[in-house]
Amino acid sequence: MADISALQEAYHWNITRIADAFGLHRDTVRKRLRAAGVVPAGQRGGASVYALADVGPALYSDMIGAAGTDPDDLPPQDRKAWYQSETERVKLEQQLRLLVPVEDAHREMSRLAKAVASGLDSLADMLERDAGLAPESIQLVEQVTDALREQMYQAVIADDGESDDD
Repeated sequence: MADISALQEAYHWNITRIADAFGLHRDTVRKRLRAAGVVPAGQRGGASVYALADVGPALYSDMIGAAGTDPDDLPPQDRKAWYQSETERVKLEQQLRLLVPVEDAHREMSRLAKAVASGLDSLADMLERDAGLAPESIQLVEQVTDALREQMYQAVIADDGESDDD
């Protein structure tokens, strides 16, 4: 039967072994363990050994908490790095056309709205000429298209008002 104390000691590592396993420098490991207040689990061969259960969170706790951290709460050097990385991310997204400048989006939406409005303007004339609709029907088509244009206008105005409140 396995010796329980030997099994527990298998999960107690010195700083050199921890650094090798996690791909970190020994000084980094030592600094993070000290900052997290991790105490040695014992001694082996004259060197302090640490329980892995305590080591993992101590080494990576700043990365776990960083995901939801407000950049303005970071120290100046980290804040600068964060904003530089965000600037580079935005440039990359623009190059990949995943992110479009607002002026381009407004221009394209304007073209779309003009095309729809132009189509609505000419719809009654096309129906009169090509389908031979009666004047009463043409008048109804004009009323419906005018109502649609007004709805589109009101939707644009409502969206502009909502974005100002945000």
